[in-house]
Amino acid sequence: MATKETEKTPEQIQLEEKDMERQAAEAEKSVLEQLKAMPKVKIMIPDDPANPNDKVVPIGFNGVIYTVPRGKSVEVPEAIAEIYQYSYEMTREVNQRIENSTKTEIKGM
Repeated sequence: MATKETEKTPEQIQLEEKDMERQAAEAEKSVLEQLKAMPKVKIMIPDDPANPNDKVVPIGFNGVIYTVPRGKSVEVPEAIAEIYQYSYEMTREVNQRIENSTKTEIKGM
């Protein structure tokens, strides 16, 4: 026998949404505190000649986004530097594979 779920009132839904927003804000605050407690390292993200208007690089860590300016040496938490470094290495790897694949001669039948 199936039970009918009770429908929520708009007020109940609004209270639940506010509670979820509060929980998300607390979690973000906790992550931000973790990042602030980490050792800082200097990074410098070079300008991108292909995209001269691209002045910052967003780097996210568990919901916290750092916008790191290009062309300037800045201090960031270690985790942010590691995320950028990993992303940079993966981008270079993919670009190398693309470059290598365009050099491969395709032979027709």
